[in-house]
Amino acid sequence: MRALHYAGGSVFIADEVCKAVLRYARALAKAGSSDLVVFPALSADNRRGYAHVLIGPASQLLSVPADEIGVDLTDPRMVEILEARTKNLDPNRPDWDKDIVDVEDFTHFDWDF
Repeated sequence: MRALHYAGGSVFIADEVCKAVLRYARALAKAGSSDLVVFPALSADNRRGYAHVLIGPASQLLSVPADEIGVDLTDPRMVEILEARTKNLDPNRPDWDKDIVDVEDFTHFDWDF
């Protein structure tokens, strides 16, 4: 579970959806374009629904780990869609497992990767 912060607010979303959104936002920024993305989310006051986020070259997104809250927000189809859009914009992007990695312990993190 991750908290995605954007434009002064935040929502909770599934890890894989969050990573797909961030990768797509980066590809859109490189292309100088924008798009509206929709994904399952949980608001700060525990309302479940869909977030509608306009992302583009000037988007400032921040993703941080959040406690698991027992709500399934996974959406494999949305991840597929976002990954396909990302690939169309940025075919030379890094492999999924080498791109956005979780760092559990910063004391052993290689800052020169």
